[in-house]
Amino acid sequence: MNSKQECPVDYFKLFSFKKEFLLDLKELKSRQKMLLQKTHPDLFAKATDIEKKVASEFSTLVNKAYSVLKDPIKRGEHLCSLQGLEFDMENFEFKSIGFLEQQFGIREELDEIKNIRSNDKAILIKKIDDELKKNMDRINLEIDKSFKELDQKDDDSSYLLKEQLANLAFMVKACDELDEVKRSEV
Repeated sequence: MNSKQECPVDYFKLFSFKKEFLLDLKELKSRQKMLLQKTHPDLFAKATDIEKKVASEFSTLVNKAYSVLKDPIKRGEHLCSLQGLEFDMENFEFKSIGFLEQQFGIREELDEIKNIRSNDKAILIKKIDDELKKNMDRINLEIDKSFKELDQKDDDSSYLLKEQLANLAFMVKACDELDEVKRSEV
C-alpha cells in the first residue's frame, strides 16, 4: 500500500448535502436525477469520445454515490471513512453486554416465529416488525448524535459510533430475515 493514502470521494459534497448521518431520502433521489440529467447520453450525441467517457464516468459516480448515501450502513461507513475512521463491520466485536443481550433476544424471537404454526403468527410478526423499526429509528438518531459529537481523539467516542453502526447492521439483517418470514406466509 502507498504511504500516501487516497482520499475518498465525498459523496455528500457531490450531492450538496451536509456531512450528517440523517438524510432526506426524497431529496437525495431528486438530486440524483438532477445530476444524471447533466450527463444524459442525448446531450452528448455529437460529443467527442473523451467527453462521452467523462459523462459516462460521472454518471457511474453519481449512481455509486446514491447507492451509498441511500443505505444507512454504507452511509455511516462512508462518513467514518471521510473522518479517517476505518473498521471491519463484518468482524466487529461488541463489548456492550446490552447490545449483545438485545441481539440475542431478537434472534430468539425470529427463530420462534419461524417454527410457530398457529394463528398468532401474524400477530407475532407484526409485534417484532414494530419493535425492530422502533429500535432502528432510535439507533439512527443515536448514530446521528454520535457523528455530531465525535471526538476522534477519544477512542471511546469512536468505538461507540462503530458499535452503533454494527448494531444497526444487525437490525437491518433481522428486518430482512423477518421479511423472508412474511413472504413465506403469503
